[in-house]
Amino acid sequence: MDLTSRSPVYDVLLLAHIVCAIGGFGANGLAGLYASQLYPTASEGALKYFSSPKFYAEKLIYLVPVFGLIMIAVSHGVSELAKPWIIFGLGTWIIAIGVAQVLVWPAERGVAQAVSAGAGGSDVKILARRLARGAMILDVIFLVTFVLMIAQPGGK
Repeated sequence: MDLTSRSPVYDVLLLAHIVCAIGGFGANGLAGLYASQLYPTASEGALKYFSSPKFYAEKLIYLVPVFGLIMIAVSHGVSELAKPWIIFGLGTWIIAIGVAQVLVWPAERGVAQAVSAGAGGSDVKILARRLARGAMILDVIFLVTFVLMIAQPGGK
């Protein structure tokens, strides 16, 4: 299937790709923002956020490359995968998933469990700082990759 970038199917795939990127990375950034409000004194909003741990939106980052690769396949073909901006984009996504799984999501679960149990103190602050820093790393990765996807160095 060779659809041009003017195809409605391409536009829907592009929209899904963008929504998943903004939704997934935005949700992770929001968790980091609330985590930073847990120290030195916990804000009411942060406690409320972590007291009902339903962190589903942040998992949308798994779908970002799925829609991106489908877009490439239906519009230009598999040969596009060799372009430097696509390889770098996939690389930054792999790094982002690693940061999310190793740093952000475990700290987020720990903070949510501690807040639900009414715990406080240095353990929550350590986890909250880890979560905030990890979310900041994800924000930087998102911004770098966003610029990369717009500029598309190495060919459009």
